Amino acid sequence: MLKFIPYYIYMLLLGVQTSIDVHAQHVDSLRQVDIAGEASVTAWRNRSPLRGSSAGRIHWEMKQLQTLPQILGNADPLRYVQSLPTVQTSTEYDAGLHVQGCDMGQNAFMMGGATVFNPSHLLGIFSAFNASHFETLDFTALAGAAQPNRLGGVVQMRPFAIKDGGVDSLAQRERKVEGAELNVGPMSSQGTIRVRPNGKLLFVASARQAYMNLLYGKWLDFDGSPLRYSFGDYNVTLSYRPSMRHRFDLNAYFGQDRASYTEGEHLMHVRLNWLNYAAEASWRVMNKSWQLTQRLVASGYQNDFRLRQAGQKMSLPSHIRQYGYQAEWNCNSWQIGGSYSLYQILPQSPQIESTYTQIEADRQEKGVAHEANVYAGWQYDWHDGQWVLKPEGRVTYYRDVDQKSWFSISPMLTLSWQAAPQHRLGVQLSVANQYVQQTGFTSLGLPTEFWFSASHELKPQRAEGLSLLYDGQTPNNAWAFTANAYVKRLHHQKEYKDNVLDLINEAYSLNKSLLQGRGLNYGFGVQLTRQSGPVTGWVGYAFGRSLRKFPELRERSSYPANHERVHEFNLVATWQALKRVTFTCSAVFASGTPFTSANEFYLMNGYVVAQYGKHNGCHLPWYKRVDMAVNVDLKQKRQRHFRHGFNVSLFNAFGFNNPLFYRLRIRRDGNFRFAPVCFLKYPLPSFSYYIKY
Repeated sequence: MLKFIPYYIYMLLLGVQTSIDVHAQHVDSLRQVDIAGEASVTAWRNRSPLRGSSAGRIHWEMKQLQTLPQILGNADPLRYVQSLPTVQTSTEYDAGLHVQGCDMGQNAFMMGGATVFNPSHLLGIFSAFNASHFETLDFTALAGAAQPNRLGGVVQMRPFAIKDGGVDSLAQRERKVEGAELNVGPMSSQGTIRVRPNGKLLFVASARQAYMNLLYGKWLDFDGSPLRYSFGDYNVTLSYRPSMRHRFDLNAYFGQDRASYTEGEHLMHVRLNWLNYAAEASWRVMNKSWQLTQRLVASGYQNDFRLRQAGQKMSLPSHIRQYGYQAEWNCNSWQIGGSYSLYQILPQSPQIESTYTQIEADRQEKGVAHEANVYAGWQYDWHDGQWVLKPEGRVTYYRDVDQKSWFSISPMLTLSWQAAPQHRLGVQLSVANQYVQQTGFTSLGLPTEFWFSASHELKPQRAEGLSLLYDGQTPNNAWAFTANAYVKRLHHQKEYKDNVLDLINEAYSLNKSLLQGRGLNYGFGVQLTRQSGPVTGWVGYAFGRSLRKFPELRERSSYPANHERVHEFNLVATWQALKRVTFTCSAVFASGTPFTSANEFYLMNGYVVAQYGKHNGCHLPWYKRVDMAVNVDLKQKRQRHFRHGFNVSLFNAFGFNNPLFYRLRIRRDGNFRFAPVCFLKYPLPSFSYYIKY
């Protein structure tokens, strides 16, 4: 049976099955056009969510996510960004993005103009973004002067707003944004309501609540011990346009997670609570030739990690808060702007109580940092747009928590050439700096990562990058092909070298817990996209190396970063089999991430001591996962404004057992071994019912 899988994938992407032709005239995505009353042409609409995308950039309409696999009742936007070339994850339970080999904390996740510092719920199964509340998603792996100071990529979630085409314009009246959505499932439920009482005002509110343990308690088994977990997130948007020239927008987000984990074998209990919020208030003034946008923003993330084990108690509070002002002016080919941010940062601050030993920890104090930016960009086209040159620049002043001042200039240059009507080549040179940084024990979506400020000892990160881009489409736009190659040199990279047990057994110091060194990322990614027809989707391959070199380690040569995946294959496909039935599938096949293996164990004063080999010298087995889903729409022909249906999905449909990492396991009989830890190793089914009005 396995030998026929490549054939099925090939047929699925081409969409040439005979059964599809039988149902062709009944599928919603068909469009019939009369030409001068004499001829009728029937063609497939562009149903791909990747419309208008290019190498290094994507633009998604959130309503198009309904055509993608809705796993566990959700079509999560970040899950599908992870499947794009040059974007990798350390494991599929990592909610973060590793863009062009960079770390998770080197990306910016934005809701409008406000930063979301922790954009995930537990283990990355759900992201913090409720797709039904947002209108579009923009992602870029390329540098830009208007973007926040980050070395990686930027994900921009844009909420609904009154359009700029005019309060009473035809396009505005045809834009049916008002309505409601409700999705109820055994793992979580979510609802969204959109109200537009007139052409000047739009109100959107969304809520989502998870109750995973009610029916999925036995699946949420982490290394043989139960995991209790729930989360909720809430969004509010208000858009008001009193006149053609002015628009006011208010967006707010709040999310909270609660988790607990008990391991009876070691008498250990872990509690993890964290919350984050983001809000923005913006005022936009528009003219025929220019546009001025001003924003007040506020964001925050707070973590409360507690561990109790055999007479020892430990808590690791940390938080980051950002308050700022942004202004941007766009006029023809010019983009000019500036911003100011005030940060209140409390890095990981251990608080330890032990019955057996006296532990002294270097308690962290809350610090205040300031960041000011001025940027400008200009775009010049010649030969009727065949050539496009865009020079940009960003000047940053940063005053860290130690009252030390930093000054940096980040130049960027992009050049593109329209080689043929549907083929474009591009190149970008860029320099980026980052002052607010993230690190922690693990990148498994747990709230053990924390933020800290650059300081005299922890210098700002810096990257110089080169990207080569290609975009091409077939004459009928049914197929698109993108390719992206990159190389990025990194300076002052940080890596956390301790683990949670080291905090109990040794005195803690943030500076001593971090390694600092250099890095080199390079690789390429290719993607083939089917944009129209009964079957849409994409298949992609990425090759990437993320090498790090830290002088403090005994290894003289570079070694792979913790999140490196040298090879990664992704497939996302949607098949409109019938008018109201859609089959979807997503698959990933990737090389394992590196880890440091223990070569020897021995006892010293009653404690097990491990002798480790080369840092990140071993790799986990290849990662494999296939998710499947079917959506059935039960709408009636007479009820054009009312839809309802159900979704049946299977997460990890073939039950692949993928280790997350290796750890030392000590049993009560005194035996111990270095064994893999797995999570969600069985197929996880889900059923949800949705209503849209």
